[in-house]
Amino acid sequence: MNAVFRPSAADLADFVYREAHLLDTRQFEAWYGLFAEDGRYWLPMAPDQGDWRGRQSIVIEDKLMLRIRVERLNNPKVYSQQPAVRCQHVLQAPAVEAADPAANAYRTRTPFFYAEFRHDEQLTLTGVVKHLLRVEAGALVIVEKRIDLLNAAGALPGIFLMP
Repeated sequence: MNAVFRPSAADLADFVYREAHLLDTRQFEAWYGLFAEDGRYWLPMAPDQGDWRGRQSIVIEDKLMLRIRVERLNNPKVYSQQPAVRCQHVLQAPAVEAADPAANAYRTRTPFFYAEFRHDEQLTLTGVVKHLLRVEAGALVIVEKRIDLLNAAGALPGIFLMP
């Protein structure tokens, strides 16, 4: 008999922490593997932006665009990665906003600080990351990672990695 995986609040929090750790340790292939085939990575321009369709966003990437990003980050000849950009996520405890096992939908909300270091310059961002997750083949996957930056409506410098 196959048991159905129904993630607990602790499982959801562990997933969010693990995802940030993969980015901080430059394990981009493993990070990419966390996304569902229809998954997307989204930085809206406004915290009240309800949808990415028909409105401008800072970043909206589907799995194909994420693949291109990961290949660029892993390529030793890419100038923007000489030396390699380093980052650090500092997360508050993820809160479960919604858990609907019948719909296979789980939503978390995590306030964060993010720092990125490149060429003697440090960029610091803060905001809230929202994960929409589901279970596939007994594991959690990202359907949508939405990052609401505190200063999203302001002028932003280049962000090389992923808050």
